Amino acid sequence: MEVMETRDYQLIAELNKYVHDLHYNLYPDLFKPYDFEKMKTFFQPLVHNENYIFLLQKEGQHAIGYAWIEIRDYPESPFKKPYQSVYIHQLSIKESE
Repeated sequence: MEVMETRDYQLIAELNKYVHDLHYNLYPDLFKPYDFEKMKTFFQPLVHNENYIFLLQKEGQHAIGYAWIEIRDYPESPFKKPYQSVYIHQLSIKESE
């Protein structure tokens, strides 16, 4: 098994289907049906955002899942010093895996 960073928005959009379908099936009042073209358009600019990290999980030559991670920056305030946190937007893996 291999994990690597990726900017392949088309592959992320494809792998997104598994987690998106789960959300849609559980909460059809909140989520729209999966649409590959719309997902591809959505992810294309995001893969170039320096605060986002997309990790691809591969088994041999086959991509089986991904993680969409955000590094969030919080400015200094009267209460806290500036800090960063990690936010996991999505984890998706093929159902067969």
